Amino acid sequence: MSDFDTKAPGVHLLEVPTAGPIAGAGTSTAALIGTVAGAVADQDLGKPELVTNWTTYVKQFGAFGEALSLPHAVRGFFENGGTMAYVVPVADMSGLDGALEALTHTLDVSIVCLPGQTEFGNQQKVITHCEDMGDRFAVLDGARSTEKASDTGPLLTQGGNLMTDRGFGALYWPWISVNNPNPKPPPAEPPLSPPAEPKLLQVAPSGHIAGIMARSDNRRGVHKAPANEVVRGALDLEYHLNDAEQSVLNNANINALRTFPGGPPLVWGARALARKTEWRYVNVRRLVAYISDSLLQGLRWAVFEPNNTALWKALERTVTEFLTRVWQAGALFGRSAEEAFYVKIDEELNPAPVRELGQVFIEIGLAPTRPAEHVVIQLGLWSGGGRTGEA
Repeated sequence: MSDFDTKAPGVHLLEVPTAGPIAGAGTSTAALIGTVAGAVADQDLGKPELVTNWTTYVKQFGAFGEALSLPHAVRGFFENGGTMAYVVPVADMSGLDGALEALTHTLDVSIVCLPGQTEFGNQQKVITHCEDMGDRFAVLDGARSTEKASDTGPLLTQGGNLMTDRGFGALYWPWISVNNPNPKPPPAEPPLSPPAEPKLLQVAPSGHIAGIMARSDNRRGVHKAPANEVVRGALDLEYHLNDAEQSVLNNANINALRTFPGGPPLVWGARALARKTEWRYVNVRRLVAYISDSLLQGLRWAVFEPNNTALWKALERTVTEFLTRVWQAGALFGRSAEEAFYVKIDEELNPAPVRELGQVFIEIGLAPTRPAEHVVIQLGLWSGGGRTGEA
């Protein structure tokens, strides 16, 4: 029995909290669409299935199949720190529309991959899906040249075609080399038999990148650019870019994978496929999506509350508290919270005609931190009394 029940008859005050702190939305659950090795019933094609590790995936969908990109992407996702993934099996890309429609009902997805598929129309559908949902990001694979690995012409064309104003996707290249899980033994006789299967296999990097994003989000936060990160499971790269070649790709907003002397393959780019400068970086796009999703989930308590100044003040306090935590985590730029963001909810935004429609408008401004993409070192010689600079 509560204290209220034991009070004497009369008028009593019982305070009921209407607003609690906003919990941050998840950012690291991926959806991977493609063909699986195992048999899938027709009614299960295009249906997202949650898997939490590689063993579960193999039990549900089989392991590797010849020329299949999805299994390698799923394994790469978990190897690189991913913990939750929705696998959407399709027979072929004719099922992509249905798979994306099914994902509109799977609300915890924040990263969408189409492993190994580099055709413009299919990739554009994934970007459009992410933009329409507003809280998702497309991780896409760069096109491989049919002529030679160093030919980036098809890749640059692909990136240019996929650019949008708002940058809800990113493109990664080159493909990575992994252990071939099913190498065929070398033939005994005759000597002119086909050669043995290579020990290394070239696979699409998107699943590995999605896992890196999940790992970076969990360790540092979604505001940290998922770059300068080791690609676990990658033994090599299909092509080794030099600085001049990468500068061309970077200026085209295409993210490179690089190796440096004595080191493993790294993600060495953090650009989104965005025409507008403010959405240039992957982490800025994903941070704003995270904040938007968190606010949508955390402010549901306000729906159907009396639309008055008391509600406005409660909303302002709740949003300000959440954004202050975001700023304290290093996601927003400013020496103070006031420099990092602002929250406005007043009668100017919500005049009587707006209130009569049952609407409440909140205006929020953010100053997100951007990655230090170029670290410039001014190197000079100091002789004790003067300094000589080197251009």
